[in-house]
Amino acid sequence: MRLRTLVLAFVLLIANKAFSCTCGGPFEAKTMRDVSQWYAERSGATLVFEGKVTKQEIKNGSIGGPSNAMSMTMSGRYRQVEFSVDRTYRGEHKDHISVITGLGTGDCGYDFRTDRAYLVYATSAANGELFTSICSGTSAVEDAGSALRFLKGEKPTAEDLLSPTEYWKQYSENVLPKRTGSICGRVLTPDGTPIKGARVEMWEPREGDFPSRTASDPNTSSDSGHFCIEHAEPGPYLLTVQREDFDNWTRYMAFYPGVYTHEEAVPLQIQAGSQLPDVSITTFREKLYRIRIHVVTPDGTSLSYKNGSGVLVDSVHRDPLSYHISHTLELDGSYTFGYIPAGKYVVATYFQPDFSSPQPKQFPEASKWKAEQKEVIVSGNTDVVITMEPAASQ
Repeated sequence: MRLRTLVLAFVLLIANKAFSCTCGGPFEAKTMRDVSQWYAERSGATLVFEGKVTKQEIKNGSIGGPSNAMSMTMSGRYRQVEFSVDRTYRGEHKDHISVITGLGTGDCGYDFRTDRAYLVYATSAANGELFTSICSGTSAVEDAGSALRFLKGEKPTAEDLLSPTEYWKQYSENVLPKRTGSICGRVLTPDGTPIKGARVEMWEPREGDFPSRTASDPNTSSDSGHFCIEHAEPGPYLLTVQREDFDNWTRYMAFYPGVYTHEEAVPLQIQAGSQLPDVSITTFREKLYRIRIHVVTPDGTSLSYKNGSGVLVDSVHRDPLSYHISHTLELDGSYTFGYIPAGKYVVATYFQPDFSSPQPKQFPEASKWKAEQKEVIVSGNTDVVITMEPAASQ
């Protein structure tokens, strides 16, 4: 939720399957006023402004993470976000500003929405660009009341003097139910047996490669196959179900109302302050495979995690039942991903920066070779060889 980014950013764990970002921050803050002061004075922000997102696009590459990230997972991509600035609280005011951030999966990137207003805390990256993240204090304007009052020099309200824990408690009890909706139901095998331990998730259809809003039952389905998803932001969602059988390399899966493909799925419209009627979803059982990727160079240059070389596997679909993951290469220039459903994928290479120094910098190999990609059809265990080509400047 947006508020969680605001209130709990200093003890934050955001996860999407294998992706996660954990932030450090004002651990000793006793009030929301203290939290606001910490981000204003100690976050390292060189520019603090209020503005609306006018445009954003996703680019390939790695830009590192925030200095107060305790853990993160690189995605091999990032987003560049353009703002129309209404007010600047620190730094030089400009009417239009460009900021970079992570993709918004587990790389600490902030998931901005076009045409929405935000309070942004930005730092200067090594290349001179402005950078922000979920660890910086950046939040939607409607959730930034305490921070805005501090930045404007206004007196704290009673809300600002609440502890972060009490603030979140009151918000979750009094505000969140009015802003969000929910849905419950049951998950069944093809023969009608209830499925225990299935992950049930709602996913927002969204154009392009931008991460979608999701909502899920944190406890998975019960012994009787029952699930409940609460606190989903209003909007259209596709409801998905899956549970892997790792021993047999299969999984149960389905889109609501019990169909096999994304195209057949029926969207559910979540409305603020309401719960949809219970649903029942019958799943399919499908096989899973492995894909082994080997990256080679014409001159025999060794590419591996030692020089930031990695590969990512992206399904052409953008939903919770598709496969999207990245990893650096082993010493032999390969990496193997497992438990992949059949389908069409894009396999691509990337270089992440050298994070061993205070200021991350690119490895020499990153400028020597072009990032490559190829489409792959997975219908069984699959081997992929990618041959790198020299960069244009070579």
